[in-house]
Amino acid sequence: MLLGAFIPVVSCGVSYLSPPVNPQMVEQSRHPKDVLQRGYVVHQQKCAKCHGYEDPANHEVEELTDEILPAMARKSKLGLADEQAVTAYLLAARQVPRPDQGSR
Repeated sequence: MLLGAFIPVVSCGVSYLSPPVNPQMVEQSRHPKDVLQRGYVVHQQKCAKCHGYEDPANHEVEELTDEILPAMARKSKLGLADEQAVTAYLLAARQVPRPDQGSR
């Protein structure tokens, strides 16, 4: 008889991944593509290290720009240019429909 603990295998996957910069984001943003791309890369390198992507459309713009992003930038020790790039990226991503939700 085999005695032992049963340990279920559970996936820790994120249900929604950060969308890469796309033409729709660039078109709807007031920032150039290179700034959005920098924000995406910094988000992947810094933000996604600690938590999955949270759809920025779930938050009001003021909440993102005045509360959440400044606090997270301090916690991640982002420089001002990187903080601004991540902010631009998330505000652009906020306007693009998630693949599982269609248009907003």
